[in-house]
Formats: sequence, structure tokens, C-alpha cells
Amino acid sequence: MTGRKIVTSSSIVLFAIALSWFLEDPIGYSLSGNVSRNDPDLYMLNAQIKRFSNNGLLDYQLSADRFTHFPLTNLTTLVMPNLVLLSKGPIPWEIKAEQGRLMSKSPFREEIVELWSNVSAYKEKSNGQFIKIESDSLSVFPDKNYAETNEMVYIIDNNAATTAAGLRADFELNTFVFLSSESHRVNTIYISSGHR
Repeated sequence: MTGRKIVTSSSIVLFAIALSWFLEDPIGYSLSGNVSRNDPDLYMLNAQIKRFSNNGLLDYQLSADRFTHFPLTNLTTLVMPNLVLLSKGPIPWEIKAEQGRLMSKSPFREEIVELWSNVSAYKEKSNGQFIKIESDSLSVFPDKNYAETNEMVYIIDNNAATTAAGLRADFELNTFVFLSSESHRVNTIYISSGHR
């Protein structure tokens, strides 16, 4: 009976020592602490990011009132983003929103700038010809000079105003595919030259 008490007491003491060592171990603490949290590791105020092509041309510039990067998901949230697509045409597209996020390129996805809340995309030629796109959200793929949305969209230019249930836009080729749904058809109103 005394031997059993000694073994039990020794086991408890060894367990307590091992537990104490593990709790005080800085390596164990750093490995076990906050691994699943996605706290921001970087933020910038009133900043601008410029990305250049392999040929040295400016592809786009992205500015925002605030950039906040989250390392675990490798995405950056944006407050009041302004994206200007430059190198794939003579006239840039300027795309603005109240909120957005930059999802960096990875082996699993292309680089995407997702924008929402009062999104507008605008392009104007020197002769006054323009096109403006408005929507609640827009996903922009800067490498392709392409954007899309499945939200209601309003498009206006010098000749027409169009509403649609969604949009696929190739900014480089200046082609637009308007989407419809069961509840929203594509509707275009042509504007005569006397009413502009």
C-alpha cells in the first residue's frame, strides 16, 4: 500500500513538473498562442500602390484612405479605394468605391480587387466621349483588364443608358456583356443628340 502511494505521488509530482515546464516554455507558448487569429499585421493611411508590367509599363495604381493587411488570409481591406487601370489602352479606367479588398495572386487564384458600396467606373476620351458604369459591387481582375458583377448595373454613355442584372466587361477590348435574370431584363434607352 505504501508503494502504491509513492508511485501515485511521484506520478502527480512528475505531471506537475512537466505541466509547469510546458506552461513556462516560450517556444511552446509561441506555438500554441493565437495561431488561429487573423489580426492585421500592416496598415497604411492615404497610401498608393503601383504595379508595373514586365515591360516596365504601369499596369495600375490603387490608392485608398486606408489599407489593412491580414496575413492569415493574405488579403487587404480597403477604405475609399480608387483603382486606375492604365497600360492596356490609351485611356485609363478609373474605378471608385466606398469599400473593397485586394486579394493577392496565389497558386489558387488570380489577383482580384473586389469593390462594393457605390461602385463607379469611368472612362472619358479627349473628344468628350465617355462611359460610366455604376453598381453595388464589382470584381476587377487587373491582369486581364476585366471586371464583372452579378448585381444590378447602370451603364451610361453619350448615346444610351442601359440597366442590366449583371455585367462582364473587357476593358481592353471595350466589350460589354449585359446579363439578365428572371426579374430584371436588359433595358437600353437611346439618347438623341438633342437631349444630351
